[in-house]
Amino acid sequence: MTIDTTRAIQTRLPPLGLGYLASSLRENFPEDEWQFKIINKDIREEIEKFKPDIAAISSVSQNYRRAVEYAKIAKEYRLPVIIGGIHITVMPATLTKEMDVAVIGEGEETIVELFRLYKQKRKFIKKDLKKIKGIAFKERNRLVLTQRRELIEPLNKVPLPARDLITIGNPTYMFTSRGCPYRCTFCASSRFWGRVRFFSAEYMVKEIKHLVENYGINRIDFWDDLFIAHRRRLNDLLLLLKKEKLLGKVSFGCMVRSNLVDEGLAKVLKNWNQLLPGFLST
Repeated sequence: MTIDTTRAIQTRLPPLGLGYLASSLRENFPEDEWQFKIINKDIREEIEKFKPDIAAISSVSQNYRRAVEYAKIAKEYRLPVIIGGIHITVMPATLTKEMDVAVIGEGEETIVELFRLYKQKRKFIKKDLKKIKGIAFKERNRLVLTQRRELIEPLNKVPLPARDLITIGNPTYMFTSRGCPYRCTFCASSRFWGRVRFFSAEYMVKEIKHLVENYGINRIDFWDDLFIAHRRRLNDLLLLLKKEKLLGKVSFGCMVRSNLVDEGLAKVLKNWNQLLPGFLST
């Protein structure tokens, strides 16, 4: 399979990955020290207006050529550049000279350490980078991969994504887990996230409530790799949604795997009122 990197993928989905990173940074740095902004166009104009200290870029393979262009623009302003996302995690050798450091895998803890290091030294020094887990960088034109960072557990440690920094539409989407129990050859999920981990039902209801009360959302799609992977969790979430009187206010969509659908699962999904499942083939 080949990927056309000459045409950037177009999506209306808000970049929740960057939202998680921003909220993790906010949790660790006072607002008067750092301000964060998420942008996806007019890069030069935004850099000149916002005058950032660091540029952090996230990219999938279809957008990687665009990410390289953005890194070059950031370097015109002498900004340190951090690159993250699925592409660089799976293919770290594609790191370019304009990129100072790559975050490998989930980045909430790694990005905090990188910003803390930059705050102390005002630049990224190679000997300091070697002490940080879960990154890659170039040293004398050779790729250096540090020790892989441990997975975040429990996932509830991750703060809700900073949706105030991104454009939220209705319907919108959210994640209730990370990873997938399957290892399909066409999918990078298992390599990026590692094994499957779940947000608790309480965490999910907190996020759903936040979307309803603050953004007037009435339709949410669960963009997990496999939302139905843990059936008991679906029942726990359903009970909490009923308790918080959210079930009638919001309709939900998810993806299911066809070989996992049976009568028991169908009954569980029926209780979700307006759940709109999409099917993946095996």
